Amino acid sequence: MRVWKVLEPEQRPVLNRSLPFPQLAATLLANRAIIEPSAVEEYLNPDYAKHLHDPYLFQDMRRVVDRIFIAMAAKQPVVVYGDYDADGVCSSALMALTLQELGANVLEVYLPHRETEGYGLNRAAVERFIGLGVNLLITLDCGTTNRDEVQLATEGGIDVIVIDHHHVPDGTLGAFALLNPKHPQETYPWPTLSSVGLAFKTAQALFQERIVRHPEEASRWSTFEKWLLDSVAIATVTDLVPLQGENRTLLKYGLVVLNKTKRVGLRALVEIMGGTLGKLDAYSIGFQIGPRLNAAGRMNDASAALELMMCTDEDRARTLAQALEDENRNRQAMTERMATEARQQAEQYLSDRVLVVVGDNWSVGLVGLVASRLLEQFHRPVLVGSRTARGIVGSGRSISAFNIIESLHTMPDLFVKFGGHAQACGFTLKNEAAISELRARLNILAHQKLKDDDLLPVLTIDESLMLKDVQGELLELIRLFEPFGMGNPKPKFLFNAVKAVSASRVGIKGQHLRLTLSDGEGTVRQAIGFNHGQRGDAIELGSLLDVVAEVVANEWHGRVEAQLKVLDFRPAVL
Repeated sequence: MRVWKVLEPEQRPVLNRSLPFPQLAATLLANRAIIEPSAVEEYLNPDYAKHLHDPYLFQDMRRVVDRIFIAMAAKQPVVVYGDYDADGVCSSALMALTLQELGANVLEVYLPHRETEGYGLNRAAVERFIGLGVNLLITLDCGTTNRDEVQLATEGGIDVIVIDHHHVPDGTLGAFALLNPKHPQETYPWPTLSSVGLAFKTAQALFQERIVRHPEEASRWSTFEKWLLDSVAIATVTDLVPLQGENRTLLKYGLVVLNKTKRVGLRALVEIMGGTLGKLDAYSIGFQIGPRLNAAGRMNDASAALELMMCTDEDRARTLAQALEDENRNRQAMTERMATEARQQAEQYLSDRVLVVVGDNWSVGLVGLVASRLLEQFHRPVLVGSRTARGIVGSGRSISAFNIIESLHTMPDLFVKFGGHAQACGFTLKNEAAISELRARLNILAHQKLKDDDLLPVLTIDESLMLKDVQGELLELIRLFEPFGMGNPKPKFLFNAVKAVSASRVGIKGQHLRLTLSDGEGTVRQAIGFNHGQRGDAIELGSLLDVVAEVVANEWHGRVEAQLKVLDFRPAVL
């Protein structure tokens, strides 16, 4: 059962521009906490020159740029060290390509193996870099929690620059420089950049410094900067950062670049996944491009995804794209098997407010996906672990009412290491006994912090509308709110007491529901409910329904009309 909640903002922005359905537009903006005139203008009309912040507002950015220019001048060996997910891959590729273009001596781009090395810097890799005579190590999407490894590198003569957006633990990291908008003392005005966003801000700062030293190269670096935005768009969506403020501006322009990308690897990947350049959107990234890039690190190692992002040979690009396509299919099949096993185990603990399940030799790369599946089904925090040769390694996902990373910080004695965000984490447990202790302690915390209502899934609704409102002008308004994603969901509307004129199952297995709805006053609209086919059997024709739906464009034989995408329905409450 889902709880329907219609948002009722206390304050709405005053709109200084003409928009279709102006009162609704003001409500939708308020529901996304966009009230101030400057925020409204930035949201509705993101401007690359106006709405991207000065990268030197980061406290350590000048220190970062100066150190990199010293390395370039002296041809010092530099290693770029990333993470194995799409954000880490895109961040590493962006940074490496930037440094190479500027003339730096990039000795290696290193992504650790998820299964054998795990997340973040590891001692063996650092010791190898010391042996190779590396002078500068730049971490992307990791490093904030690697105090010991940073100290080891520093003692070995390596300056470490950490560029990361993960939770900052107490204490001093000891790095040469740290770019992390979540640092308590950081004053950068936008705190939710992904790591690729941070890498891009670093590239911007480097280009600015190069132009100061060589003004005649201004056009070259301005152009190079903008072509980096395709990778920024990909990781901004896949890493689930809020699509507002600077993230929204980066994504808006990044989608433009992505749709005409020069990267032969991305062009090959789009072709093999059945996409079309010119029609890619945030959905294409989140459900097609992102999963294929992530599949490399989940199933094997991320080197194929990194090579694809940096590849310049078309034949090699097609080979890599096919490999990622195959890995993604394998990933889907294995995820289904693991999710079934994890679900069976979770059903033994449904009285718990936090679910902790552990399997034998489950793929470490897929436990996060399984945790997301269980979270969606049971709507409570979930930690999924796997017994491996490296110990019990796992991943967690949480609901908004329960900060999972803060909770883990209250029990550090149970872990070899852990890290993450408020609603997602990764961890390695110390031993087998820690499983039951983790379950017990998390549930003590959850019983203190979570109310019964917190465990009920909520369907958040922006506003009530009439069927007659479902028209082209409404589609025009909704397009202004794109791209949609984390922090900027698609608008959802409630249609009260609409008559079910017809209802039929559609789809190969009859899994979907097609409805014709009427307001009884002459307005009729078509609706589609994906995976609601079985529920449609109980609909009595002529009965009145309350329907929650998104308004989407239906293109058919060159015609575009507005229709409803049904999310939920129930007998009308009169």
